Amino acid sequence: MKYLFAGFALLWAATLLGGCPAENFQNKVPATLQDINRIVKDTTLTPQEQRTQLEALGLSDSTINAFLSSQQYGNQFGGDPRTAYNKVVGSEFTQLTPDEVQIYGQGASASDPNQQLSVSLTDNEAQAVVDFFHDFNISSKDALSAWLDTPGNTPPSTIPTGVLRAVFVDFDPKFLVPNLP
Repeated sequence: MKYLFAGFALLWAATLLGGCPAENFQNKVPATLQDINRIVKDTTLTPQEQRTQLEALGLSDSTINAFLSSQQYGNQFGGDPRTAYNKVVGSEFTQLTPDEVQIYGQGASASDPNQQLSVSLTDNEAQAVVDFFHDFNISSKDALSAWLDTPGNTPPSTIPTGVLRAVFVDFDPKFLVPNLP
């Protein structure tokens, strides 16, 4: 909700000022709302491609999240199947974005050879997974498995039951490889 409010405030300010400040590039001409809308409304671009083009305009990640607030897989710091896969197999769980958690869960569900996995996380649930990995400093499959196997450890109720083990421990990421860009 705070991202939505920030997005509307930014749109209002951009309209009044004629453009958005070049947040990351001091010598860059400020992006106009027309420049931003051209990218945001381009349905031929993936959410990650939109993020990349908005970054090129000098917008910060939080500002981009606001402009892409209606885009699943683009509204929480972005990512794609390859970046999600690389972070999971590289034991970099704490580096996952909420968008990558959603993408990885969807990809695992679509690639499950037993067709038993069905994961579709909301933005809030994906954020809860990211927060969980950070809060408990869990970076790998082995660390997560050990944490889950420790008596008394229970994941937060904001994460659907069984998702952590099913997606990040039991699912073999090699099944994703044929579907990676």
